[in-house]
Amino acid sequence: MQKSFRVNTIRLLKLFRTGNYYLLFLIFLFASCDQLYNVANNPVIARAGNSYLYQSELSDNITTFSSQNDSVLQAENYIDGWARKQLLFDQAIINLDIEKQQGLDELVSSYRSDLWSRTYKESIVKSSIDTLISKEEIQAYYFKNQNNFRLNDVLMSFRYIALPLENIDILEIKEKLIRFQEEDIRFLDSLSFQFNSFELRDSLWLSKREVIRSLSIIDEKNFDEYLKKSQFFLVEDAFEVYLFFVNDYMLRNEKAPLVSIENTIRKIVFNKRKLDFIRQFDKEILQDAIRTKKFQLYR
Repeated sequence: MQKSFRVNTIRLLKLFRTGNYYLLFLIFLFASCDQLYNVANNPVIARAGNSYLYQSELSDNITTFSSQNDSVLQAENYIDGWARKQLLFDQAIINLDIEKQQGLDELVSSYRSDLWSRTYKESIVKSSIDTLISKEEIQAYYFKNQNNFRLNDVLMSFRYIALPLENIDILEIKEKLIRFQEEDIRFLDSLSFQFNSFELRDSLWLSKREVIRSLSIIDEKNFDEYLKKSQFFLVEDAFEVYLFFVNDYMLRNEKAPLVSIENTIRKIVFNKRKLDFIRQFDKEILQDAIRTKKFQLYR
């Protein structure tokens, strides 16, 4: 360690004599010897006008690379950017007129106040509001506001299975898919490794565009042919066979089924709960300040 320290000291003296102070600072930052780091707890790395860049700030804002050259390059870029920012700020203070500076100070003060207040409110909301929205709340909101949930596209509820053409269990799978009782669902799940693709969720509602995107056998021209409730279809193409059962469908301007908008209503109910809480919080913070004489009006 002593030899390493002596060698590094000689290198630093050479750099000092040649006037390469910039690289000297970088070597102080990245040198491997503990003795160099302990010269000061937080040495100054650079100065720009009346502003100083300290080692701690530089260390906090650069990534450690396996290559020292990469680390030095990143440090150089950070120092250059820091210096430009400080020098430009100093010039702005000198050259901008007083009215503009006062206006900017007011904006900064207002933004700081808003940022702190908004962050504090969000933390209070997270710790105080129950995020659980019950099924009863969702249903109550839905039935009260059904007219606000008119469909702007056709919706379809269906289940399907796509199989290779040579699959020998097609007839049995067809029977299970149509009947779709609990034991049928278990049977289909056990054979799912044979399926090219499938969708077995009865609660899923897809728009016309989503149905066409999901199923290659359906397009704009033949979509209406499949709008038949409780209807089974078997369709083959050149590569596979589709077993397709339409549970239900709903047309444009009909009231959307609850299951299709449950998540949307959950978000609406929560946001309403959040807004109500914030209004009450804003009201109470004033009332509490008046009661404790932290807020007074002088008339």
